[in-house]
Amino acid sequence: MEMVDKLDNKRQMLNKTAERSEKTNGEYRQSVHTWIMNSKGEFLIQKRSPNKKFFPNMWSQTGGGVDEGETTLQAALRECKEELGITIDLINIELILSFKRKFDFVDVWLVKQDIDISNILLQEEEVSDVKWASIYEIRELMKTNRLAKSIEIYFDMFINLIDYPF
Repeated sequence: MEMVDKLDNKRQMLNKTAERSEKTNGEYRQSVHTWIMNSKGEFLIQKRSPNKKFFPNMWSQTGGGVDEGETTLQAALRECKEELGITIDLINIELILSFKRKFDFVDVWLVKQDIDISNILLQEEEVSDVKWASIYEIRELMKTNRLAKSIEIYFDMFINLIDYPF
């Protein structure tokens, strides 16, 4: 059972925990989306497992829920390690964007780090494949409904906020 901290609509802790799947109006949990960008300006994207409840077999960024007592930075680092088997150097990660959805606050992190895909260890329950993709390839995945919809609401803003090598 995965437990999460609950927050109010101002992102203040409610001193309350719940199972990750519990959804209560007026209470929020935290999630992270972590984008890894290499020195060529490509993003490491992952194909979600066919067994995932949301967006199965779709391409996405690395991410997930923030566990009880964890910060969003700690969650971003943990998710990269769990899902891909990679360690992120703290100097390479920065918070780019935060937004609120119906039941959670999402922090979007950017990692600027070259990763050798041959060293990636997939967490098969979560991820079935990975690849480097340009912004144009990601937009094509979006157009052809092969990118998780949760990304589309902020992707253009994200690209405009980062130091992207256009």
